[in-house]
Amino acid sequence: MVQPIDTVRVKDLTILGDPRLVNYGQMRDCCENFSYEFRSGHVYGIIGECGSGGWVLSYYLTGREKEQSGTLFLNNVLAADSSVLAGYGCYVGEGVISRNLFGGRTVRQQIEEGLKQNNAFTLNELVEWFELSSSRLDRKLEHISNERWNASIAIGLAHGKTIFCFPWLNTAWIQSLRSRIAASVRILKDQGAIIIIPTAKREALNQLADYCVDIFLAEEKLN
Repeated sequence: MVQPIDTVRVKDLTILGDPRLVNYGQMRDCCENFSYEFRSGHVYGIIGECGSGGWVLSYYLTGREKEQSGTLFLNNVLAADSSVLAGYGCYVGEGVISRNLFGGRTVRQQIEEGLKQNNAFTLNELVEWFELSSSRLDRKLEHISNERWNASIAIGLAHGKTIFCFPWLNTAWIQSLRSRIAASVRILKDQGAIIIIPTAKREALNQLADYCVDIFLAEEKLN
């Protein structure tokens, strides 16, 4: 079972990468000399245009990218390797990291696999909390349209993940997904998770984010 993470702190973090999400998009992105501490039970908006670093930061915090420079602390302990984040991070929109992108497994199979190791929840609880359609449980994650967002979070919780990071979302995407995001982050906050949402405009995250963090500047409390 994954141990709880109360704080994730990065110092002078620089990352260059090509974050992507199947059936969504891909972008060359660079995060430069970024320092911040994320705390459990909070939603953070990372504010900046696509390409300014927010997306690759999400990718990094779920173990999908390596830093070029900088340091990482988990619960105030220096992490020897950023790959440890794969054990804690859930990249929203995808399932758990495996040999294949979605592991060739259905939503039900991925949830049940996690619940074998982490019995904090039941399949029925996760289905009810995240309003998962019974008709889509036996499909692969990439084949269930916008339900992939809440289904991937359910998979992450089943596997005991504690850091949940969205890809970069523009304002229109946030508006389209707003009810799904709002319902999901309420559950995640109750579970003490850290939630990261990169986007361009802080106004898009009104009533969703606790803090907005300008990728180039400093934090500002939103709600």
